[in-house]
Amino acid sequence: MVTNWARYVATSPLLRDHGLVCLGAGEQSEARTGFSGRRIESHALVFVSEGAGAYQDHRHGRIEFASPAVIRVPPGRVHGYGPGPDGWTEHWLLLEGVTVPALVELGAFETARPVTRLARTPAELPALFAELRDLLDSPRRSARLETSAICLRLAALAADVEIRPDGAERTAARVLAALRETAADRVDVAERARRLGLSPAALRAVVQQAAGQSPHEFIVTTRIERAQALLAGTALPVRVIGAAVGYDDPAFFSRLFARKAGAPPTEFRAAHARRSPGS
Repeated sequence: MVTNWARYVATSPLLRDHGLVCLGAGEQSEARTGFSGRRIESHALVFVSEGAGAYQDHRHGRIEFASPAVIRVPPGRVHGYGPGPDGWTEHWLLLEGVTVPALVELGAFETARPVTRLARTPAELPALFAELRDLLDSPRRSARLETSAICLRLAALAADVEIRPDGAERTAARVLAALRETAADRVDVAERARRLGLSPAALRAVVQQAAGQSPHEFIVTTRIERAQALLAGTALPVRVIGAAVGYDDPAFFSRLFARKAGAPPTEFRAAHARRSPGS
C-alpha cells in the first residue's frame, strides 16, 4: 500500500540553470478526487499505477484511460485530471531546469500525447518514490543532487516503457539488433530496409520510434561508438579503425569522428586509452 505524502521544495538556481530540479513530489493511494482548471509553471509527470480515470485540457479534450499510464503536462497548460469512482494510485513529480528540453526530445515529456499507456507498472516505481521522499526531507546538501538523479531515472521510465501495439516492440528490437550488427556495411538505407523486409519508410518509422533517430543517424552513432571503443582499447591505426567501422576515407572519418565525439581520433585516444604503468 502506497503511503500518502506530498513534499514541495524551493528551486535551486544552480541546479535549475545547469541541470534538473525537483520542485515537488508525492503519492496518493486510492485517491478519489481530482481537479480541473489548474495551471502550473513547471513540468509535471504523473504515474498512475492502479485504477482508471481521465485527463482533460483545451487542446486535447477529455482522455479516459486505465492504469498503468503516465500523464505529462508542460508548463502553462490549463488542465485537470482525476480518478474514476473506484479511485486510483498516483505518483507525481514537478520538474524544471535546462535538462528538461533534452527530456522532451527523448520522449520523457512528449507533450503531443499527454497520456500514454504503459506496458507495465515499472517495478522500481515504489522504491524510487520512497527514496525521493527521504531525500526531499534530508538537510544534506548532496540530497539535492541525489534528488535530481532520481528524477532522471523516473523520466527515463516514463519514456521507455510505452506500449507498442501488434508486436512492434519485438520488431523494433530485431531491427535495431540487425542494424548494430551490420553497421559497418557500406550500403544505403534502402538496401538495409530491403534486407530487413521493410520499406524505407517503415524502417525510418521503426527506428525513429524505438531510438529517437533516423536509420542513418543510428548507423553513424553505432559506428562512432565502436570507433571510440577501438581507439581506447587497441593500438590499431586510426585509418584501420575507420575502415573497420565503415569509413574507407581516413580524412572523412577523422572529421566525422571529431564532430560526433568532440575531439579528433588521436586526441580521443590520448585521453581515453588504457596504458600499463611506465608505457
